Amino acid sequence: MTSSPKISDVSFISDFVSKYQKGMEMTYTIDGKSRESEFNKKMGSVAIILFHKGLNKFLLVRQFRPAVFVGHVSRLPENEGKDFNEIDWNNYDPELGFTMELCAGLIDKEGLTPAEIASEEVAEECGYRVDPEDLLHITTFIVGAHQSGSLQYVYYIEVDESMKISEGGGNVHDGEVITKVFLTPEEALAIARPETHAVVKGPPGVLFAMQWWFFILNPDRKGLIASPPSDYKFIPHNPKPISNVQFTTDFDKKKYGYNPKRMTFTMHGITRSWDLALCPDTATCIMVDMTKRQLILLQKLRPPVFIGKCRAMEENIGKSLDEIDFSSYDANMAYTLEPAVTKVPQHDDPRKFIRIAVKHLGYDLPETDFQLKGKCIPGIGQSGDTQFIYAVDVSKARICEKEEDEDIEEVRIGFNDLASLYTQHRLGAPTTYYAIGFVLDQLLERHTL
Repeated sequence: MTSSPKISDVSFISDFVSKYQKGMEMTYTIDGKSRESEFNKKMGSVAIILFHKGLNKFLLVRQFRPAVFVGHVSRLPENEGKDFNEIDWNNYDPELGFTMELCAGLIDKEGLTPAEIASEEVAEECGYRVDPEDLLHITTFIVGAHQSGSLQYVYYIEVDESMKISEGGGNVHDGEVITKVFLTPEEALAIARPETHAVVKGPPGVLFAMQWWFFILNPDRKGLIASPPSDYKFIPHNPKPISNVQFTTDFDKKKYGYNPKRMTFTMHGITRSWDLALCPDTATCIMVDMTKRQLILLQKLRPPVFIGKCRAMEENIGKSLDEIDFSSYDANMAYTLEPAVTKVPQHDDPRKFIRIAVKHLGYDLPETDFQLKGKCIPGIGQSGDTQFIYAVDVSKARICEKEEDEDIEEVRIGFNDLASLYTQHRLGAPTTYYAIGFVLDQLLERHTL
């Protein structure tokens, strides 16, 4: 492991204008009722799963993520309640902020397609020339469904040394210092199919990537050939049109826990700034009914997702929010499929809170039934939050009264239809696809979780 450099000259400001995030409150009308929601205008992104054929290894990247560093250090007991500028950041090892990720980048170059941007990122970060048309578009995630509804386009490509054009390392003009990380198939398999649970110091896309490769491409596993897609397609039930969409930047940020900061720091002799908006940790749960052979997901109304999908339409690229006619778009675009998820208070047990969340859905189970399957960091860019992924078999549950929410509806998908769902884009977050893949890869031939 590469040793970490020192970090110094750390400071924060709250009054700034960012091109990477713009917090707003959106108002809209559903069923004749006026509503409001948080919205954070962010860029879409690309991520590329790289496999080096010559080395027979997966290629990922390691880099310092300020949001991860700040999120971890600020939550330590000795810093609880402190203003960021009161924390002595120099005393903490920057290794706390280093992550292992897929090669990735923001969609911030006008006139380029996501595939073209992905091609540039592979060259910039990893030093290999790949043609955009050679990239296999695997799926499209929804990132930040509660806040931004941004899209992330995920690709796969195989490289070898004949395609090498540089050592990579990132954009030096932006202060990026990126190193390449090679994982053997055995190391990657430990992430895809861990003996107990996978811990990834990086985003959930890494969990998905390893799982996807071993399920779809590993010659020892027939993947979608052994489990061919059916004609199933998720279509939201009883979608409600959204109208009268408006945005304002003049709102009470405390209402949504939105507290953006601009961090300035020095590392590698380079002074950089980074925009943050920390979020609390979360726990999510893959709910299965092993008796009925069903995966249980939640259909959720997500107004920010509606905005994010509209913004990504070709005719709206480059437009401001005020220039987009949101009333002309399909109401189905506002809905996601997601595993159960809940916030986890600082220093508390995530298993306790995911159990409560599942009970609110009508399934009462003991904490011991919730099996930890993964741990990752969804908020590598700006929010710095950690997510704990559990799995539970609800066929053993005591059915209890559930908390009604008109924006949430339970959806049960038979195991035989999951291969079809796996190939459907823009369903939800990376953990949605991870949940589907988990069942396809590990539960089809089993009778117990």
